Amino acid sequence: MPDTPGTLGTLEPACAGEVYESELLPPTRSKLRRYSFGALDLWCAMFGGLFELSAGGEVVVRRRADGVEELRIPVTGTEEAGLLLTMVREQLAELTPAEFRSTWSVD
Repeated sequence: MPDTPGTLGTLEPACAGEVYESELLPPTRSKLRRYSFGALDLWCAMFGGLFELSAGGEVVVRRRADGVEELRIPVTGTEEAGLLLTMVREQLAELTPAEFRSTWSVD
């Protein structure tokens, strides 16, 4: 019996991780801004401080099928970026695609 819409041959993804993938990207900045932040970080490090302007990034969630970006979340610090990426990946493993879209208000 051939698979037709609505039959058992059509399976919904069990988890959002089958539909989406996540990654941590560096923040989108112009070259001037990136070099300025790097120089300020170096200056602070030379005097014993830690400014971390150049740290952080953006957590990006894309559809596996076509690579279209569904969600981009800017993160300011290194630790926050790691925590957010871990949280998103856990949700991708545990939630259905519909639940993930609803949680993050993805259209």
